[in-house]
Amino acid sequence: MFARVFNALIFGSIFILLLDFLLFVGLKINYFDHYGIDEYFNTIFVDNQPYIVLFLLSIGLGYAMLYLKKRRVYDRIYILLVLIFATTFYQPVAEVVGSFLFAQKNQQLQVLDENVTIDILYRGRQSIYLKKPDLSRAVKYKYSEVKILNL
Repeated sequence: MFARVFNALIFGSIFILLLDFLLFVGLKINYFDHYGIDEYFNTIFVDNQPYIVLFLLSIGLGYAMLYLKKRRVYDRIYILLVLIFATTFYQPVAEVVGSFLFAQKNQQLQVLDENVTIDILYRGRQSIYLKKPDLSRAVKYKYSEVKILNL
């Protein structure tokens, strides 16, 4: 039994991480680069991983694809998931998904001693990226320059 679970974990991890990688590459190209968010890809990828969920999904998917009787059904479902995750390579989809995962709309902030209501596009390790209404790209501020007023 341990061998089956371990094999399922390894096998499933490969396939789950492929989906995860597809999602984040699409977001990097069509959300982060579109708004000029200049965070390093590995930082974005590592900082935004639900590791426990990925672990459990890896075991579940691996076990379903390797050991269940109807594994061909799970293979087809996985191919469908690959196609769905690959849609983040399409700009409008990536913008919706990126906004859902990272953006915070209408936040009350104090930016350089000025109170504003603005959208946060992404919170990095050392910087925060804001979307000003008159600009198409994000404006980068260090956390020391921004105070979040509504938590």
